Amino acid sequence: MPALRPRDFALPVTVGAATLAFAAALGVASLGAKASTANHHLAASADPGSSAFREQVLGVARQFAVDFTAYDYRHISDDFNRVALESTGQFHQQYLTQSAAARDLIVKAKAVSTAQVTAAGLGDVTATKATVVVALNRTIANTSSPSPQPDSIGIQVVLVRQHGRWLASQVTLL
Repeated sequence: MPALRPRDFALPVTVGAATLAFAAALGVASLGAKASTANHHLAASADPGSSAFREQVLGVARQFAVDFTAYDYRHISDDFNRVALESTGQFHQQYLTQSAAARDLIVKAKAVSTAQVTAAGLGDVTATKATVVVALNRTIANTSSPSPQPDSIGIQVVLVRQHGRWLASQVTLL
């Protein structure tokens, strides 16, 4: 998980930007549609070459990308918990640490980020691992910039299949 950078936070504008995007580089949080754990279960077909399998993986990645890049200070714990449940391994541990460190900053700034997927593409895929690139448009608002500011972001998500569920094991900001 990338280290915190000034661009990572939607806080008062002291570093010269109109809005700083917390979820862009830290990649924590979620608002968007609430992910149903059913979306993370593998489709009946376990054939990575089948269109149903590939659509299943793309659907999970799209939902994770929204959950990962959007947040609302009014229910930040729920947002963070959702992403934690959708992740695994070292990424999961880093996410827990960094989201806990950012919680107070998001609440203090009354930060809200919404996200919408604009495109997604499936890279390498096997029965147990997939790489997906997702492009999103976001709006970010906070106490220093109450009018939502547009932002675009791209992420690469590595999903792994564990116990019949697809979970994010690595996220790279593009």
